[in-house]
Amino acid sequence: MVFRKILLSLFINIFFIPLPAQEIIVPLQSNPLKAINESDIKTTREKDESFLELPFFEDFSYKGPYPDQKLWADSFALVNSCYQVHPVSIGVATFDALDQYGEIYEFENSFQFVADHLTSNKIRLDSVFEPEARPLAPEDSVYISFYYQPQGTGHAPNDRDSLVLQFLQTTEISDIRNNDTQELLNGPGNNKDTVKWVSVWNAEGETLSEFSKDTFPYFKRVMIPIEDSIYFREDFQFRFKNYSSFPAQRTPPNFMGNRSIWNVDYIKIDHGRTVADTFYYDITFAKPAQSILEKYTAMPWSHFRDNPDSHLKDNLDVAIKNLNNINHSYSYRYHIIDIDNPDTTTYSGGTWNIAPFYQEGYQDYPAHSNPIVISSPFYQTSPAEKRHFRILHAIKEGETGDDHRRNDTIYYDQIFDNYFAYDNGISNAGYILEGYEPQSATRFFLSHPDTLHGIDIFFNPTLDKQNNGPFKFMVWNSLDPEEIVYESDVHYPEYAEGINEFFTHELEEDEYIILQDTFYIGWKQTSGKHLNVGFDEDNSSGGNLFYNTAGQWWPSMKEGAVMIRPIIGREHDDLGIKPVKKPFKATIYPNPVKNNYINVRIDENYKINKDNLYFQIYDTNGRLIMSDKLRQTISINNIPNGAYLVRIFDRNSSKSITEKIIISR
Repeated sequence: MVFRKILLSLFINIFFIPLPAQEIIVPLQSNPLKAINESDIKTTREKDESFLELPFFEDFSYKGPYPDQKLWADSFALVNSCYQVHPVSIGVATFDALDQYGEIYEFENSFQFVADHLTSNKIRLDSVFEPEARPLAPEDSVYISFYYQPQGTGHAPNDRDSLVLQFLQTTEISDIRNNDTQELLNGPGNNKDTVKWVSVWNAEGETLSEFSKDTFPYFKRVMIPIEDSIYFREDFQFRFKNYSSFPAQRTPPNFMGNRSIWNVDYIKIDHGRTVADTFYYDITFAKPAQSILEKYTAMPWSHFRDNPDSHLKDNLDVAIKNLNNINHSYSYRYHIIDIDNPDTTTYSGGTWNIAPFYQEGYQDYPAHSNPIVISSPFYQTSPAEKRHFRILHAIKEGETGDDHRRNDTIYYDQIFDNYFAYDNGISNAGYILEGYEPQSATRFFLSHPDTLHGIDIFFNPTLDKQNNGPFKFMVWNSLDPEEIVYESDVHYPEYAEGINEFFTHELEEDEYIILQDTFYIGWKQTSGKHLNVGFDEDNSSGGNLFYNTAGQWWPSMKEGAVMIRPIIGREHDDLGIKPVKKPFKATIYPNPVKNNYINVRIDENYKINKDNLYFQIYDTNGRLIMSDKLRQTISINNIPNGAYLVRIFDRNSSKSITEKIIISR
């Protein structure tokens, strides 16, 4: 009998005691940077019919997210500075498994499918025009060069994945079509057999560690001669494209996301080149500009001005490199521009020499690489609801600048609004907790007592719309001992309209929370379903992220910032960014419900096929009570009195809205 009790005890301990929560970082399954309307892309991608001339050069050192339409014919690759690891210069083109709308490509064969591609506009490879016009021929030593990197900060391509460079081999094709699942493309009046892309180079998938051996160069250079006379025409085109794949078993779908990341940088085509043409007259930034705040990327002005010294960094971290093979003398400075007033304060690092990067690495002169933060513009003690400063960094070689001046300027918009943030507003991964009713909490610090009005949170759309687990918003004064000051009703992930827009959980006026100093915001999951929350891997919450299961809190082991923000002191308003909006408006009435039906009215401004709308009704414990296609009138005669949540969602776009109803017959 004793032995049987021991076995029973072991069985209970193994199978029924909740396991500790586990933090998981997963790839994105959609990219909000790309998530714009098809009509917007068509407007952006209007073709420039004028042909490009040599030299062709592109370093992607601009905001993006789409490639420069003056150089490129399509919009599939993502221009960014988030996925790069030690780039040649600031900004790269990232190729992944997401289309131009930020969604995973449709595919039938998960073993391999064609994903992103980047196609040049037409290039005059028949002639050059400087210093005088003359024809080009294979003997003119024309080369295309570029740098590439697998994985970057994202998901490594599988060994069966690849990045390919192709040249267009026909002289008569009039347009590049966006259906790249076929190698042969038709142009008007052309024979299908004569119109094709020819692969001239490819790289097989591998991890960044395997590729770089965890040391420089983190990008490798490729240089290919263009020698076939068929390419020396007025409408030469080239393209990069990647082949991606998913594992056969994709469980759970909420974990499966963006894959097969490749970064491409610093593309150049010109004549008179040789394989020894490896250096460039270019002094460039190699890392994005950053916040001047020690802890946060953004915070309320009233909390900052109480003690600016405690919030400002002492120094900035600036990465500058010399891509030439000789020393250069250049100047560096940054400007703090007050957007709301005609005031600019300038820090001058003076002029200094910089050695070639291949010899000495990044600039290490402190006045340029670690400039002090000028505090004087921020010592304005006058109250303000919000402030907006732009921190603009600039370098200049000599009197006129180097050959490529676009990468000589970077900037950071320093926002003082009504929220605290550790993240930069861009999700490049997903944060998931596994375990029994796991919880997440992010800690924030006030300079004076204030009021919590709401919580901003960013949910990642996921494969097969699986990011739909029930949860409660939580606010704590303390985690040890645990002191809960707010616990919401059950909610489900919702998505705001627009690029990188957070969903706002607004507290009712009688729910506003008076906070004194340190506090925590987060969520508690109420079922076995996972949540996939936006995660910024480029910034850190600095030891202020925690997770919990079965009553035990632990500091996070992940480097980055969960995309959740407290709204403090006043209601949301606009500061050069779009106001936060719910995905659409729906009116559910009557409420409270006194009979056996409810009515649903969708805002007429929500332009969507109503046939794609569905509804779900949950009780306050997160149990699904009813689910069906949305109708104007819904019968609830089998649902007893009580409080319920009605979730209305668009099956095709992941947009949803949840409203609370009371049934009181």
